Amino acid sequence: MLSNRPQFIFAAWKASAAGAVLLSMVSCGVVVPKNYPSKPFVYETNISLEGNFSKDEEDDLTSQLQNQLHDSIRVRTVGKLLWETLRNPPVYDSSNAESSVNFMRALLHSMGYFRDTITFDTTLVVKENAVPPQNRVIIDFKVKPGKLYKIDSISFNITHPELQNLTLASRDQSLLKKGEAFSKYIVAAERERLVELHRDNGYLQFTSDLLIGYWDTLDVALLQPTVDINEQIILLERLQQRRENPTANIEIRFKPGYDSTKLKKYFVGTTTIYPDFSDDTSSLRSQRVTIQNGVDIVYHRYLFKPGFLAENLFFKRGDLYSQRKFQQTLNRFNILGAWKLVNIEQIPRADSDTVDFNILLNPADKYSITLNVEGSRNSGLLLSEGTLIGLGGNLQFTDRNSGKSANLATTSFRYGVELGADTQLVETRQVSLSHSIYFPRMVPNIKAIPAKFKENFRTVFSMALGNTERREFFNLTSINASWGYDFQWKNKAVSIKIPNIEFAYLNARQRLEDIFVTSPIFRSVFNEGFVFSLQGSFQVLGGKQRASHVFRTSFEESGLVTGLIDLKTFDDLFRFVKLDGEFIKNFEVGKKEIVLRAYSGIGVAMKTRTKKDSLNLPFFKQFYAGGPNSMRAWGLRLLGPGSTLKYRAEAPLRFGDFQFETNAELRFPLTTIAGFRVNGAVFTDVGNVWFISKENDFYPEGHLSSFSKFFKDLAVGSGVGFRINFEFLIIRLDYGLKIKNPSPEPVNAAGQNKWFYDFKPFGGILQLGINYPFRF
Repeated sequence: MLSNRPQFIFAAWKASAAGAVLLSMVSCGVVVPKNYPSKPFVYETNISLEGNFSKDEEDDLTSQLQNQLHDSIRVRTVGKLLWETLRNPPVYDSSNAESSVNFMRALLHSMGYFRDTITFDTTLVVKENAVPPQNRVIIDFKVKPGKLYKIDSISFNITHPELQNLTLASRDQSLLKKGEAFSKYIVAAERERLVELHRDNGYLQFTSDLLIGYWDTLDVALLQPTVDINEQIILLERLQQRRENPTANIEIRFKPGYDSTKLKKYFVGTTTIYPDFSDDTSSLRSQRVTIQNGVDIVYHRYLFKPGFLAENLFFKRGDLYSQRKFQQTLNRFNILGAWKLVNIEQIPRADSDTVDFNILLNPADKYSITLNVEGSRNSGLLLSEGTLIGLGGNLQFTDRNSGKSANLATTSFRYGVELGADTQLVETRQVSLSHSIYFPRMVPNIKAIPAKFKENFRTVFSMALGNTERREFFNLTSINASWGYDFQWKNKAVSIKIPNIEFAYLNARQRLEDIFVTSPIFRSVFNEGFVFSLQGSFQVLGGKQRASHVFRTSFEESGLVTGLIDLKTFDDLFRFVKLDGEFIKNFEVGKKEIVLRAYSGIGVAMKTRTKKDSLNLPFFKQFYAGGPNSMRAWGLRLLGPGSTLKYRAEAPLRFGDFQFETNAELRFPLTTIAGFRVNGAVFTDVGNVWFISKENDFYPEGHLSSFSKFFKDLAVGSGVGFRINFEFLIIRLDYGLKIKNPSPEPVNAAGQNKWFYDFKPFGGILQLGINYPFRF
């Protein structure tokens, strides 16, 4: 196995060769000035950092220092394909560079660097051959931050017994840690943490203005005189240690002259909800309804149920005031989507410890209708059919307040056709109708589940009916219905469907029956039946600043439990298990973006009662490669499986029960056309699909038999793309070239798995897509 690794590494290097050439072109760093003044102008600004920093620390600190540059010496360029354009560069003024030094020094001090050295030099480069001549000024800043001060001790001195006790009880949650880097930012963050803590415990009017952070970077004992020679030696050693490892002592206390009236504890009084509040309701007659726990509803129009409104409150009369519960309530009404504006007024009663709330809700439009039209370029089932032009439209009706409980109901109707090459003959017609309801809560309400977990629950019911007529091939009718739950917390999301029901009925036409005779495997591919499954998915978002990532995984099983039930209804029940996972990493490098993706999935089909010879997943559950969101150098379902050689007439579709794919894409700005941004891309796709069962012998070399065969069968494609950003959607054109093809047509069998075989720059495939592939 190890002997294959050098070959694979070398192969991967060859795979990226074409992309590397284009990458070097778009990253060449050429800056072209436009509309520049005749006087010396700022052409380039560089910051070099001196000190013991890791690569991430250096990049982060340099980026922050760049943000401190005076506006008049910042270099702002617009990206093009092969160069950067510098428009209207400012005239150089040394005072602006000196101001930048002061700004950078203030930043370093706020971060705990108090012994900095910042200098700058300028270089004048004259371009005599330019018209008019260019007097370019390059400014080089040299920044030596010095030693970073570390926190030595932390103390809290809040002269209010209860507040001091609350503070000390939460010391383990303090953002100030002994031995960690000192900065003004961390002190300010600790003040905000204490404000949140105290407001969560009833102190409504407590603000950060009441607190101040003192820090001392000098050991007072070092200033105390002594005549003892031994003590002098010890003090000198301590002084040397502080020079090598400077520290700061921090104390949080009340600011002198603070307003003591803000230290009052409050309790919740009356909550009044105005569910249909707007400017035009002031002239309408209102009706007040009082319900439990001191909640009043004031109606102008009966748009929302009172019980629904009250169940979204996180506080009730008599509760100790809590900023956290106040924010939860505000967020809850915002995310429900039934209101376009949400405001909660907090009204403390005069000479009282009670605070009342007015919740003002401005309803969003209840109904909306959207129409989407799209086009595509597809390949026919058989080679003789050539290219098909797809046209489709989707009409969606949305109700944001179904049942007067902010349930989101959507109904969609879709109609699409595929036209033959002469655009006169309809080859495919597709019609579908779907309906979904999103309940912003758990249905039914399971009391055993704590309320804090129900807060981010959403219940989803959906159903769909579709029909696809493929001329002379088949008529397919499908029915889908599911009941499920979505749950989110922090950066994670879980979705589950219990159950998911799918039924497919296929009426085969003559040309498909002919394929069944010549290619018996497709009789089990175009299979009809019943899916009664459990689906689950998990997603987590992560990363920081300019590097982010997402991981997704999903699972589905059908028939493992229900298939054991002895009912005729389940005779045609598909039995299978399917699992997949995807990881996407996104890097921002200046104005460019690098996206890396890895995906893999596997499905195992089991025999049913009536289809003992079924070896494949249902056709609507199979894995396939190719198309605008997969291996872009291949058409949809035209890659693999493995290293198979088959005519399109024999095998019109390629599929498998195992898939692996990895993609790399560089995105960069190109230009602006009619106010819309146009971006470019360079990409490489690597992957394939396989069978894992050797019983499937219709595709020779189509099953995955070893680790070495996995590397051998990997297809590689590279290409370039253009994206036009219309804000509400992105139109994407990708042009892909086959770099290594494991499953060519038999006529090209000599080039199977060979790199750059018969490579033709204009022999690729153009893919049309909507929005970016590999989205977060």
